[in-house]
Amino acid sequence: MEKVRVRTVYPYDVLIGNDLTAEIVSRITDNCRKVILLWDEAVFSGYVAEIGNALEKDGREVMAVSLEGGENAKTIESYAKIMKIISEFNLTRSDVIFGIGGGAVMDLAGFIASTYKRGVELIQLPTTLLAACDASVGGKNALNMGEDKNVIGTFYQPSLVAIDTRFIDALGDEVFSEGCAEIIKTGYLGDAEMIDMLEERPLIKNRKDNDYLIEIIRRCIRIKASIVERDEHDSGPRNILNLGHTLGHAIEAESNYNIHHGQAVAMGMVHMTRIAENKGIAEPGTLGRLINILTEHGLEWRCPYNINVLAGHVERDKKVRGGNLTLVVPEKFGSCVLMKVKVSEIRKWLTEN
Repeated sequence: MEKVRVRTVYPYDVLIGNDLTAEIVSRITDNCRKVILLWDEAVFSGYVAEIGNALEKDGREVMAVSLEGGENAKTIESYAKIMKIISEFNLTRSDVIFGIGGGAVMDLAGFIASTYKRGVELIQLPTTLLAACDASVGGKNALNMGEDKNVIGTFYQPSLVAIDTRFIDALGDEVFSEGCAEIIKTGYLGDAEMIDMLEERPLIKNRKDNDYLIEIIRRCIRIKASIVERDEHDSGPRNILNLGHTLGHAIEAESNYNIHHGQAVAMGMVHMTRIAENKGIAEPGTLGRLINILTEHGLEWRCPYNINVLAGHVERDKKVRGGNLTLVVPEKFGSCVLMKVKVSEIRKWLTEN
C-alpha cells in the first residue's frame, strides 16, 4: 500500500493499494456510531456489502443509499432527496458519510457532507480511475444547475481517501481510458517523466500490472496534492489544474453530456495545444506527441464541434472573474502557464492563429 499525505488546513491521507477495507475501517474514530454509504449504482454491490459488513462488525449502524451515476447525480433534486434520508437516519456531526463511485458521486457526497449540519466527516472511495486521480482529492464539491456544470459548490476536504485498485482494474476499457485522460493531463502539467513512462508503457495496455498502476496513480495524487496545498480554495495557482477543462466543459455541455468528462478533457487539451502551438507558445511538436499518447490510451481527440460554438460556452464559464478568464496554456510536457484573457476577447483568442 502507498500513502500520500495531503497537507491542507485539515490534513488527510490518500491510500492506494489492493484490498483496503480493513485499513479503512480501522481509521474511523470511536465517536462514530452511524455511517451513510452513498454509492453509485454502477459499482459492484458486493464491494458496498463488503464495506458495510465490515463497518457493522466494528459496531457501526450502516445505511446504504444507491445513486444514479454521472451528471444526473449532481442535481438539486438528488441533493434534497439524500439530505432527507440522512436527516431521517438521524446522522450526527460525529458520524461519517462515505462516497463510493465515480466523480459525480464524489462531488455529491462531498457537497452533502459539507452542508449537512454544517459539516460531517467525509471518506471518499473512488471506484473509477478518473475519480481516483481527480474528483476524490482536493476538496472541491459541486452540483449542476441545468446545463451549467458545477455552479453550486463548496470547498470541503475529506478525512480519508482510499483507492482500492481491485475496482480500478475491473473497469471497462472505455471508462478506464477516461481516467487516462486525467493522468495525461496531470503529467502534462508537472511530470514530464510520467509522460515518458506512459509513452513507453501505455497504462491501458499494462493495467494488469498492479504495481505500475499504483505508481502512476501515486504520481498523479502527489502532483495534485502539491498544487492544492498551495491554493486550497482555488484563488490562483490551483487554476493550473483546469488544463483541458474549460473547453472540455464546453464540449460536455454542447453534447448534452453525451461526451463524458474524461473524453471531453482529452479534446480540450488538444484544442488548447493546437492554439498554443499556432501562437508560438507551445514547443513545436507538442501537439503531435499529445495526439499520439491520447490515441495509444484509446481516447478520441477529434472534437465534433466548431471552436466558435464552444467559445459561446466558454464566455459563460463559472471561473470568469472581473471580466477575465484564466486559461491554462501548454508550453511543453511538464510545463503549462496561466494566462488571463478578457471575456470580450475570448472568442478571438481561441480562434485566431
